[in-house]
Amino acid sequence: MPNNNTVRWGLAGTGTIAREFAQALADVPSASLAAAASRTAAASGKFCSEFGIPKQHLSFQDLAHDPTIDAVYISTPAGLHHEHARLFLEAGKHVLVEKPFTSTHAEALDLSQTAKRTGTVLMEAMWSRFLPAFVELKRLVDDGAIGKVRKVEASFGFPIPEAGPRARPQLYDPALGGGSLLEMGVYPVQLSHWLLGDEPAVAAFGRSSTSGVDLDATALLSFSDGATGYISSSMSTVLPNNARILGTEGIIELPAPHHCPNELTVSRYNPSGPGLQQSHTIHAPIVGGGLRYEILEFHGLIEAGKPEGTVMPLSDSLAIMRTLDLIRHQIHQPSQEDPHRES
Repeated sequence: MPNNNTVRWGLAGTGTIAREFAQALADVPSASLAAAASRTAAASGKFCSEFGIPKQHLSFQDLAHDPTIDAVYISTPAGLHHEHARLFLEAGKHVLVEKPFTSTHAEALDLSQTAKRTGTVLMEAMWSRFLPAFVELKRLVDDGAIGKVRKVEASFGFPIPEAGPRARPQLYDPALGGGSLLEMGVYPVQLSHWLLGDEPAVAAFGRSSTSGVDLDATALLSFSDGATGYISSSMSTVLPNNARILGTEGIIELPAPHHCPNELTVSRYNPSGPGLQQSHTIHAPIVGGGLRYEILEFHGLIEAGKPEGTVMPLSDSLAIMRTLDLIRHQIHQPSQEDPHRES
């Protein structure tokens, strides 16, 4: 932590999520929003004016070499995360990268190695894991509230048009890391990894757009102990967007949208009769900006001099990217070999 106990933040990217991040920073006493840069000067200028940010940098290179900046939050398109994160890590900045961590496992591995070499803190901004309901979920699972978790079922999807007033054309651009999996599927995939483990086998199906990104994806993740994750994502279809964690003694349900719930429901199995009993809802509301929780975690790592944390370690980001790679590979090239299989 800097000498004055304040982390001086720079923002790389000034879109919608950067706006939420800037608002969340205002609720963190140990944070100062000191500078911002965007891919266009007009965008960063407008953003800096709106939020009263003292420095507008005209390039990410200028932001990287600003000696008054301690940490950088990256919210550029997923296909640019690797390039931008590496720039800031090499400049000695601590880096918080918006999900998905990168667009491929190879890129994620390179960032992990770069952070270790430069002695900087690097974390994927998987905000869900730091929210009160997810903290309670992990506590319940670890305490055996539903026995041993055997299955995770989760979805995230809704129509996102390629053109028109609600269009998000960057999600249809492979070079920018488009597709339903990187934008939305990362959430159900990370939940499966968090509760079931690493390195699952993957069986996946889906549909691609004419531009080559996945519009829809459904995958079965099979873990080494036989536990399974069933995940789906879509940019064309309304999905339930909830999640169920199924154990040997009960079920935990996260309501839609499952990646940022304010409550969860626990149901215990009744061994003396069919069905479930003792169902109860636990309220765990998000207080203030939801991104505030991950910021506090990141500040704690900087203050403690730890390169990564236990809630969202780099090993988890790497495992998630590996699984996303495998799913997309099977969707786009179902007849070819697993890209991660050793020859």
